Amino acid sequence: MYCTHCAYELDEHKVEMKQSSYANIEGEIKEDTKVAYICPRCGHLIKSDLDEKEVKSLSQAAHAQVQRGRNYFATGMGSFSIGVIGAVIAILFFFLAKKPSNHYVLVTTCAEFYVFIALTVLSVILLAVGGTNIFRGLTTKKKYETLLKDINNRTFVQ
Repeated sequence: MYCTHCAYELDEHKVEMKQSSYANIEGEIKEDTKVAYICPRCGHLIKSDLDEKEVKSLSQAAHAQVQRGRNYFATGMGSFSIGVIGAVIAILFFFLAKKPSNHYVLVTTCAEFYVFIALTVLSVILLAVGGTNIFRGLTTKKKYETLLKDINNRTFVQ
């Protein structure tokens, strides 16, 4: 189920496995009793039967989530690119740390070696953050584009 306000996807099966909603209802439960949930992100009501206005609101929220996925992807690509450039420069400093006066043996007490270590650590961090944001952006974008396709084809069922 999706929140019509923020497009948060709520897995009602996981919620019901933790604590059944029917056990919390006092009195008699009929077959047509419907359970509604509260969105943990925005606090709005999530229900199953949506009218046209609520589907339109869900579509707008899904478009915002697609844009958020694109922003994650762009941020990730920027971090990843800077990480790759930093790694290349770190490799160059590694080779500069091999001094010709020492018969091209690695000297660990020179400034070039310290720059190599600093750039290597920075580039690994940027590559990890960039890869995570790229993956996050692609999955978010794909998920909500599929939702929008279902809404446009009138095959979406909450």
